[in-house]
Amino acid sequence: MRPGRLGTLVLTCGFASQLATSACGTDSGGALSPSDGGLTNVHPPVTTGGTASELAGNGGSGPAQAGTGASGTLETGGSSSVGGATANGGTSGTLGASPTGGTTAGGGRAAGGSVSTGGRRAMGGATSSAGATSMSGGAGMNAAGANAAGGSGGSAGGTNPLPVTNSPYKGVANSPAAQLSALGSTWCYNWGTAPKSTDCNDPYFVPMIWGSDNVASALQGIAKAGYKTVLGFNEPNKSDQSSIAVADAIALWPQLTSNADIRVGSPAVSDDGRSWLEDFMKQVKSKGLRVDFIAMHWYGWNAGSCTASQFEGAVNWASQWGLPVWVTEWGCMGSSNPDEQTVLDFYKSAITMLTKHPLVERYAWYPWNTYNKLYDDSGKITALGQAFAAAPQYRQ
Repeated sequence: MRPGRLGTLVLTCGFASQLATSACGTDSGGALSPSDGGLTNVHPPVTTGGTASELAGNGGSGPAQAGTGASGTLETGGSSSVGGATANGGTSGTLGASPTGGTTAGGGRAAGGSVSTGGRRAMGGATSSAGATSMSGGAGMNAAGANAAGGSGGSAGGTNPLPVTNSPYKGVANSPAAQLSALGSTWCYNWGTAPKSTDCNDPYFVPMIWGSDNVASALQGIAKAGYKTVLGFNEPNKSDQSSIAVADAIALWPQLTSNADIRVGSPAVSDDGRSWLEDFMKQVKSKGLRVDFIAMHWYGWNAGSCTASQFEGAVNWASQWGLPVWVTEWGCMGSSNPDEQTVLDFYKSAITMLTKHPLVERYAWYPWNTYNKLYDDSGKITALGQAFAAAPQYRQ
């Protein structure tokens, strides 16, 4: 979804330069998204000087990211694809394994073990070893010797591909690069198609095609920039988000998936939009279209609802298609986050829970709400931020 806030707060936001600009309102959850001119962020507030302004809110889910590695990261191949289309840049397989290829339903050829050297543009400077993050010269994360196997191709509906060790995993929905580095984040996105120097900058960035405007040209720009993964439409089930009917999304999908070298995530619906995605995925399968991973949003809302067990129910739902899952927005909102300790306890238990779900390939915490912030207004890391920094960067 897009950041919003109940009451008197006004939400303004924009899209990346490749997308048409539109007004945005409140969502079922989120924080405010001020217009930033130029590139623009469609979802969360832009922070300045390394500090986040507190934007309390009831509601909002936001965006998701896809499997492009940070600069210097080797991208793995071989996620299963729905409908038997070629799956390029998936994440199944294990380190050092040789690609197994495999065949997909409908006679499609699995991209299998195709490995993208570099994954993303190196931003100057050497890559770090052993999966560590190097900020020197804009260097990226290197998956320690990450010649990850491509994994097997999938039949329609997927074949439970497993994430590759040392592939980006822990992420944040839109934060300054300095904070991302300090938090040990391995990826981020900003609801747009290009990174910004002060906000989700390379080598962490994953682009998103937020809405239905200029899809073909936006994808061309993403490919030209060298990205290998793109996130699909943001909460198309919401009238104050991208607001796209399933039929219209299906009609646009061949444009969004026209580049076989770019992994494409499903539209990311809010948790109350499950029927939208179920309808979408049914038509994807029947029409032989390609979806390389599922993007999902989740927030606790009612008192006592922000628990690992309830979050797990949403993860199980998103796993039904047998594809990798990206939890691109999650946190505690509404009456479910009465205090900082509640959110802190939830995050810790949720991270443990996610380890039991091998299809979960990445997550991005949404820090733009009261008690969900990783840094306070003064720029000091919060207790939640410390827990986030201590959490594993990669799948264990």
